[in-house]
Amino acid sequence: MMKAEMVYSEEIANETCDCYYEEFMQTASHQDAKTKCQLETKENLNHNKRI
Repeated sequence: MMKAEMVYSEEIANETCDCYYEEFMQTASHQDAKTKCQLETKENLNHNKRI
């Protein structure tokens, strides 16, 4: 999270891990799961900042 310049939040961490696990189980690709979940996390954070 430091590398992504994000403030750590247990909620964000849990959501990201859950996303990764579900995506990895479907695709069996570490890189695909990681990329998809990083993008989703960024989108969710950006959306929440606008509210």
